[in-house]
Amino acid sequence: MKAWFEEHFQEDYLKVYDHRDETKAAGELQSLMSYMPMEKGMKAVDLCCGNGRHARWLGRKGIDVTGIDLSPALLKKAIDLTNDLPVQYRRADIRTVDIKQEFEAAFNVFTSFGYFLEDEENELVFQKASDALLPGGWFLFDYLNPSYVRENLIAHDETEKDGMIVIQERHAGRDYVEKKITIKEDGAERRYVERVKLYEEEQLRRMLERYQLEPVHFFGDYNAAAYDYSRSPRQIFICRKKG
Repeated sequence: MKAWFEEHFQEDYLKVYDHRDETKAAGELQSLMSYMPMEKGMKAVDLCCGNGRHARWLGRKGIDVTGIDLSPALLKKAIDLTNDLPVQYRRADIRTVDIKQEFEAAFNVFTSFGYFLEDEENELVFQKASDALLPGGWFLFDYLNPSYVRENLIAHDETEKDGMIVIQERHAGRDYVEKKITIKEDGAERRYVERVKLYEEEQLRRMLERYQLEPVHFFGDYNAAAYDYSRSPRQIFICRKKG
């Protein structure tokens, strides 16, 4: 039986989340990147890059980017959208990918974390980021804020686009946030489940530091505002690899 992320991140995902585009990627990185001293020609790796929207934004800044993801559908879309940019893509499972110590920066953004059942598996994202980085390299980790999610969750919504009806039902418990998606199109019905494990700030700090990733900045949104436990939608760490 496939894991949920292997089934979900395919063509339907691209339809449901087509609003997550280049403009949003710019808004998610523009302010944060001022805290990472990146220059043209430097090398970065985007771990769980999806359709490559963040990788392309970095590429337009002159950064040489390698995007890594497991989904063939998302990687095909990434390649189709990437023209004349210093961006290459690689299909691999983040838990087992072999990455050499060659990058000045690593990115794991927009909640590409917490997909696995065990903490040890989720921590592999941090291990791989550390493995990829040169000593002194930077790691940007962007994750949701569990307390904000629980307080602001929209339990149910329904949208229609181009004849496709998308119904989303959400639930947040103590350890997980879950979204059930039903797609109705041309008389057929398809169902998906997204399930992300929830982690608090101190848990994430311990994980990061276990892999020599020292938090230097900690923000609560994409505008680099100070983190507030109740009000901040995100937990965003900018870390530097020790050594």
